[in-house]
Amino acid sequence: MLKSNSLISLVYGILFLLIVWVFIFSKIWSWDSSIVFQYPDEDIRFAGVWVPFDQQNYHNKERFDKEFLLASNNLFQFYLYVKRYPLYIPEIESKLLDAGIHEDLKFLPIAESALRNDVVSSAWAAGIWQFMPETAKRYGLVVNESIDERYHFEKATDAAITYISDLYDIFDDWALVAAAYNRWENGLRRDMESQWVNNYYDLYLNDETSRYVFRIMAIKYVMKSYLNSKTVIDKIIGWVYKKPETKILSVWQIDNLSEWTQINGYSYKDIKILNRWIIWDSLPEWEWEIRVLID
Repeated sequence: MLKSNSLISLVYGILFLLIVWVFIFSKIWSWDSSIVFQYPDEDIRFAGVWVPFDQQNYHNKERFDKEFLLASNNLFQFYLYVKRYPLYIPEIESKLLDAGIHEDLKFLPIAESALRNDVVSSAWAAGIWQFMPETAKRYGLVVNESIDERYHFEKATDAAITYISDLYDIFDDWALVAAAYNRWENGLRRDMESQWVNNYYDLYLNDETSRYVFRIMAIKYVMKSYLNSKTVIDKIIGWVYKKPETKILSVWQIDNLSEWTQINGYSYKDIKILNRWIIWDSLPEWEWEIRVLID
């Protein structure tokens, strides 16, 4: 009898905790969503151009809504790239401005990698800009067994901006540029020629590229909603990440990175994190610039 009463008490206790947890979680979820993710009430644009939602483009509304709902309901992913935003986006914004590229393209690397500089896809695209090895090499990045500059944020960003500029010279339209970044220019050009179409929103594309520009737009409007309530949201997610104070060292060939860090008073871990492009524990004969923490 005593054992039976204990079991009943345990069951009631678990049920009580579940009810409390569901109540609290539902309140937090509802509160977060209502504050952060406000559906855009203005005309929806990409790179200054209105997205067509007329009779001939009725499906565009669903395409945007799908991506907006996916972006706005993945709270954990959203909060993480909000935290990473100050590490990368201000520098990307500045370089886009200097290159005459529309500011909406700053959301492209968020769509590509969620601003994770250490990420590699199943297709071997790597870094924040998710360069494929062939494209990276074409734009001057070193990619081999020991060095992979797709993980070098500054160099990869410069390469990406040059690539985006070249795509604009080809397509003369920012939505097509973004689609070509995802599809590759030759693939997108073939689609346009075979369908006799010169507008992204009129193209019938593979699923990923068909969603791609709408995904960037969704991130743009979710981020805009965040910025409108930044003070409140930052209290929910805690601090955002800040770049540490660093300096650049010029070095010529490092045979053993672990030994080099010990001799020069640096942390091996810090060197590897700050310079993810160093794949092996050595640097070949050349003049390299590596980033180190300032004491």
